[in-house]
Amino acid sequence: MQRSVICVTLFVLLLLPRLASGQSERARVGAQTVGNLEITLYMWGPQQIVHPKGGGHPEQAVPATHHLDVRVYDLRRAIYIPYLNIKATISDQTTKREFSVGLAPVIGEWLHYGANITLPHPGTYSILVDVQPPDIARYKHLADVWNTPVQTVFTYEVR
Repeated sequence: MQRSVICVTLFVLLLLPRLASGQSERARVGAQTVGNLEITLYMWGPQQIVHPKGGGHPEQAVPATHHLDVRVYDLRRAIYIPYLNIKATISDQTTKREFSVGLAPVIGEWLHYGANITLPHPGTYSILVDVQPPDIARYKHLADVWNTPVQTVFTYEVR
């Protein structure tokens, strides 16, 4: 009896909040390695994002249709990279229209960069992820770390 109570409690505390927040809808679009950086793109339902300069009020997830999430991982140093400047350019392959969005640093399961976006209809979208080096002070022995811009392109299908 005690074991089943513990199992139910763990389910309610750990799994249920993730299902309610839309985290279970996450889809890994792909990962690409450029040099020693692994860039991974995820898409899932729109998320409420709280910006520190926005007074702590969450950004409204509507009318967005998707949340775009980019993780940049340094394979050599085994860490997610902070302070990057990341922009995504989304091209609708049906209408040939495109738009760009800056991705904000987001604290979640790990450091990543994200934004809510609207993909207006089913079809194929090309997503160019432009990663610019961080504009931060560095120790001299790390002057050459994360200082090269990187671009990758992913394809995402909306059904």
